[in-house]
Amino acid sequence: MPSVRVSFAVAAIGLSLAAVAHAEPRIITPDEVRPGMKGYALTVFEGLAPERFDITVAGVLHNFLPREDVILVRSEDPRLVHSGIVAGMSGSPVYIEGRLAGALAYGWHFSKDAVGGVTPIANMLAEGKRPLRGREHTPSSEAMNDRDLFGPHRSVDEALAQYQKDTRAHSGTWSPMVTSPLPPLPPDFTAGSQLVRASVPLAIAGLGAQAFDALGTALAPYHMVPLAAGGTAKPGRHGPDHFEEGGSIAVKLIDGDISATGTGTVTYVDGKQVLAFGHPLFQLGELYLPIGGADIHGFMSGVQQSFKFSTPTDTLGTLVQDRQSCIVGVTGEMAASRGTVTANADREDMSDMIPIRVRIGGPGREERVVEARVARHRFLTPTLAATVITSAAQEAAPDVADAVVTLRTTLKVRGQAPIELVDHAFSPEGVSARVFGSATGVRAINEILFNQFAPANLDGIDVQVDVDYRPDVAEIVGASLRSDDVEPGTRCSLTVTLRPYNGVEYTQSVPLDIPRALAGASLKIEAAAGNLVKPDIAPPENFKELLANLGRTFPSRAIVVTVQTPDEGLMLRGNVVPELPASVLDTLRPGASSRRGEAYKIAARIVVPMRGVVAGKKELTVKVKELPSR
Repeated sequence: MPSVRVSFAVAAIGLSLAAVAHAEPRIITPDEVRPGMKGYALTVFEGLAPERFDITVAGVLHNFLPREDVILVRSEDPRLVHSGIVAGMSGSPVYIEGRLAGALAYGWHFSKDAVGGVTPIANMLAEGKRPLRGREHTPSSEAMNDRDLFGPHRSVDEALAQYQKDTRAHSGTWSPMVTSPLPPLPPDFTAGSQLVRASVPLAIAGLGAQAFDALGTALAPYHMVPLAAGGTAKPGRHGPDHFEEGGSIAVKLIDGDISATGTGTVTYVDGKQVLAFGHPLFQLGELYLPIGGADIHGFMSGVQQSFKFSTPTDTLGTLVQDRQSCIVGVTGEMAASRGTVTANADREDMSDMIPIRVRIGGPGREERVVEARVARHRFLTPTLAATVITSAAQEAAPDVADAVVTLRTTLKVRGQAPIELVDHAFSPEGVSARVFGSATGVRAINEILFNQFAPANLDGIDVQVDVDYRPDVAEIVGASLRSDDVEPGTRCSLTVTLRPYNGVEYTQSVPLDIPRALAGASLKIEAAAGNLVKPDIAPPENFKELLANLGRTFPSRAIVVTVQTPDEGLMLRGNVVPELPASVLDTLRPGASSRRGEAYKIAARIVVPMRGVVAGKKELTVKVKELPSR
């Protein structure tokens, strides 16, 4: 049956999750709690069904977080004596004297005792009443409009500028395959002696070792523990058909042939509304990710922390809020109204994720295909997409050897023609994360999602990776002219010397015309691999210009010779205007207009195609002779 898009603009009619909620549960507040009070909590120890374990109140930490207390509890249940509080128990509902107190959400690293902190249920219920803008008003750029993330009284431009500044300042701390770091969380307690947010086990399946480690590094600041799972979730996998208090919940970041899901526990279910975790996942505010159940295989005890092993099961609904005190999800028809569903409400289509298809081939190699879907969110998509692409290629072509890697990336941007980008790279370590981190096709995902002109939605990413295990690369080792002085109005020949890997040096001649007008000037001449040269492109003035600029690059299978002159031109309003008179340049220099032009030195460019990948660059400076006096 053909799929049907069903849209529901929640913000347009002011509907909130509270509109479908029933009577609130009998709750107990932190002000009513006293040390020594008895109760119990629910969580899944193994399989699908929640089980009860007894707790005793140890005390209350008032204002532990802004406007949020934490109730301290301990358990002497024999199943927790060895492990303590376990990652994956986040959200376990805690009942004190028969009333719901909240969600088990905090613990201590290295603690030998089962002592934890409980997020009050009142804080979680308040998040369930928060109005939603709706999926249509929360595109992939949603985080840029979320004041929980950027703080009050800051514009989108200010937030974007600060993000770019932070990215440059901290870029060295991220893996090469992670093209865009997630926004930083508020300061957290991380020392072993402090109460910290319980970790979220990230059940991963289908990832190669390098991609596994890189994704774990990228998500470590968010208290996620990457764990090898027992497979990816597929329709029909044994699992619950609804959420229940104390049952498991899995938030899906990647699914398909590769899977990555964060596992926790459901705190409270009211009709179609689900509250869980008792703490944030990323604290990104309103966002839309698929949620489902999880099959718990058991506990693994560790010195630093213990955790649940799990495998995700069928999708049951959609995550809609990621806040300080909890995550909020919806199920059934309510979830379907916020995503793309089939006519029979197929649960696998309730959330709007981005499909990725990676094909890996090359000489003498049967083509492999990996298909997955990744979360649609400005801060999540680049990292998750790079993870899928890198892992798929490394698994299909694992040899650590000299290789030429060709990437053909097609980005499907909603409302625009497909963008096709081609990269050629030589790598001495085979298909590595470094290759993908520098690829224009992967970097373009960032450029699109973080553009300053309009919300952008990626509707698909297709990547063709061809790997040829041979050292087809030549490095530029020299560039020379016959003389340091050249005649104006003549043609001279630039000699570029290249040294192929394990081969004999050879030269490539590039003709250069020297205009008479440059008599007496000094010229800087550069010969470089195409991928090292930035083309003369004016900054874009709108989204269409930005997309057009993405494909304006020089190929790495080319020598690009650049001749820089003393004359100046101007980049203004999306155009490059060469050789302007000094009077015009003075008028348009910074300070003369609120829409300033950017001056640049005129560069003559000659592109020489080559058979293989070119690396390196060389430059020289020459003097143009004066014209003879008359």
